[in-house]
Amino acid sequence: MTLLVTAECVDDLLNDVHQAILTNGLWNTPTKGANIEILGAYLILTDPRRRISRTESRGKIISCLGELLWYLSAQNDLDFIRHFIPRYVKYAESDGRIHGGYGPRLFSMHGRYNQLENVISLLQEKRTTRRALIQLFDASDLVKDNPEQKEYADIPCTISLQFIVRQDALHLFVCMRSNDAFMGLPHDVFAFTMLQELVARLTGCKLGHYHHFVSSLHIYEEHFEQVKALQQEGFMSTLPMMGDMPEIQSLKDITVILEAEKALRENKEFDIDTMPLSDYWKDLLRVIKTHFLLRSHTSAHDELARQELTALNNQEYRFIFDGKI
Repeated sequence: MTLLVTAECVDDLLNDVHQAILTNGLWNTPTKGANIEILGAYLILTDPRRRISRTESRGKIISCLGELLWYLSAQNDLDFIRHFIPRYVKYAESDGRIHGGYGPRLFSMHGRYNQLENVISLLQEKRTTRRALIQLFDASDLVKDNPEQKEYADIPCTISLQFIVRQDALHLFVCMRSNDAFMGLPHDVFAFTMLQELVARLTGCKLGHYHHFVSSLHIYEEHFEQVKALQQEGFMSTLPMMGDMPEIQSLKDITVILEAEKALRENKEFDIDTMPLSDYWKDLLRVIKTHFLLRSHTSAHDELARQELTALNNQEYRFIFDGKI
């Protein structure tokens, strides 16, 4: 069967997607393990700011934030992303890089093309364009450099991102060759809708709908019980947790955010307030900082974590740490 799901928030989207796969999915046994899949899925999120799950088991945005900032850093090295998603270790090549990492592909495809900057410039020049497209999957991903080389441990699941402006609203159309509906989909929706809003800000557009096409949308057998538990959990408020992204002048403004994140990785006690950032970005960095502090399991860091949560401008984020502090 094919699948069409439209929802205002990510929790409703995930609920309908998981239910459809559990009910109508067909078995498949690819390289990464047995799963049930639906071929041909079209998912629409009508309010991309409702990108954060409020469920108890999937409501943690730390890894989503880490992956987004990893992309924006234009890097694909393991040393960055392992702090947020340790399982990336198994996808690293011998040089410590993740071949399928999106950062270099977004900002330096083939070492030459800043695709994100190019689409922003194109949209600024001609809003009606249908050419504002970023390609993440590349023909070279299927080619070995020499006969002795093993297959790459990771190649992009995302084929392309196309930005289209209509009636002053920026819509994003993402095409995926493969998508894990339990682990991967929440991350993809978060990261890509953040990119969508970033481009909307830089082009002076309203935020339109988010469109997500997938050839193989699946749930792995190892996650069946977790998905079924999620279905029974019941969802809380569907009101948006994130406010509007603040104005941004150019992609260079992202540098300050990345510098702050790097400082936190190197020193979890780094004072975020020393950075010239809006409350929107400081709050997201406070979420990361609180995570790093609590992970150290010391009473001193627990107290610092409490202080960071008190300092949040957007107190909605406190739920992320319910039961941890």
